[in-house]
Amino acid sequence: MPIPDLDAALTGARLVEEAGALLTFGEDPERMVAHAFERLGQLVPYDLATVLLREGEGLRVAYAVGPLATPQLSEALIPVRGNPRLQNALKARSKPATFEEDDPGEDTFHGLLDMPHGHSCLVAPLRSRGETFGLMTLDAMVCRQYPESVLHHVGVFASLLALGLKQAEHLARLAERERNLAEEVSYFREVQRRDVLQEPLRAESPAMRGILDQLRQVAATTATVLITGETGTGKEKVAQTLHHLSPRREKPFIKVNCSALPATLIESELFGHVKGAFSGAASARKGRFELADGGTLFLDEIGDLPLDLQPKLLRAIQEKEIDPLGSEKSRRVDVRLVAATHADLGAAVAGGRFREDLFYRLSVFPIHLPPLRERPDDIAALAEGFLDRFARENRRAPIHLPESVRDQLEAYAWPGNVRELHNVLERAAILSAGRELRLPPGALPSRGEKTGKPPTWEAQEHAYLERLLRHTHGKIAGANGAAALADMAPSTLLSRLEKLGLQPRDFREA
Repeated sequence: MPIPDLDAALTGARLVEEAGALLTFGEDPERMVAHAFERLGQLVPYDLATVLLREGEGLRVAYAVGPLATPQLSEALIPVRGNPRLQNALKARSKPATFEEDDPGEDTFHGLLDMPHGHSCLVAPLRSRGETFGLMTLDAMVCRQYPESVLHHVGVFASLLALGLKQAEHLARLAERERNLAEEVSYFREVQRRDVLQEPLRAESPAMRGILDQLRQVAATTATVLITGETGTGKEKVAQTLHHLSPRREKPFIKVNCSALPATLIESELFGHVKGAFSGAASARKGRFELADGGTLFLDEIGDLPLDLQPKLLRAIQEKEIDPLGSEKSRRVDVRLVAATHADLGAAVAGGRFREDLFYRLSVFPIHLPPLRERPDDIAALAEGFLDRFARENRRAPIHLPESVRDQLEAYAWPGNVRELHNVLERAAILSAGRELRLPPGALPSRGEKTGKPPTWEAQEHAYLERLLRHTHGKIAGANGAAALADMAPSTLLSRLEKLGLQPRDFREA
């Protein structure tokens, strides 16, 4: 039977307006679909309204409302192959189709519902980005005739419903991604805490006990801390310990190696950028200052920070504000700054390579980390802590440090400091078959080599760098290069090699 003057009851314009509200409900998809069909029922009375979503070779009943929406319909899979009605509906661009009894193909819900002869069936495609991802169906127990205006409005409604469904899908994915990211952040923070607790800062020597006392004193404050010391002495471990002792321990600990980032990228890495700030900035990105908000930002090798970027860092420290690249608006940040360097910043200031005002602002609370050769009392504790971690990570039985090996370790000058100690121990642990650590031949100078006057620091550095170049076959930059193993900037390493008369090319065939 024909539908009476539908335009008078509810104009197409009002239908579109109400349907547009689907996109702003902010509800879960099931409630959104129920509200959508409630509105649509004012225009096209139905006994069953469904949303069918493509799944493999069939259509899954995702949502069903109305008197005929029985439990057996829920999640039912309707085959498409061999059914011209559904195949044609899926090929349609936008206009809804009405099925007659004598149309080829089975009824949409054949075998699931017992529909009377002469019932109405109206189907509209659900499309997104040029693809049909499902169908909207409207079934009535009586035969109805739908004028072109109604078919047009139903088509518009189906398009809006498709947008609402896709929006809900994307929001669900974003929510899941946020949950995953939150879990990852929580996991990595727990790893950081566990690393500090399982392998704490070793303080057996008087010098290191004094440093630990300093960390306890300054941890509760917001003062900027500058950690100085030779490469490989454990400055990052000191910074991690400071963060763990502070009230910010539950917030992020973010680290940046200023020597490892190209000068063209370091500003964006530190302060972030807005979309379109430079070529390739397809989206906005937070910098390390914002990522560390509420926590601690550790700037390693601060002496390598470009001179033209130092005023911006000084402002961030003093004003607690940053200016992302391309942004006209400053952003407030609450960050505890810890900086570290192996360089002589005082000499850099005198040479015009480092701003004097930034130097004084960074060194509010300076902590100097002595080299390992000046604190031999820490060597055994460092070695035992490393061997315990090595055994856990590699699922090996505990590795004992014999007294004879401990004496050898304490007799060596360790030009590479804690990092070199760890490298020697790792190789020895791999080669030790039993439960006792044994140093392989040539790992360290013998005790007899220690007699007489101790070698100069330059001689020890020469020996270390020579051994490092031999190990890397003269490779300086990149993964497993000498600079990475020594934790130095390639330019700094090349400068030291030139001063000591070492040429990387002499080791390339070694």
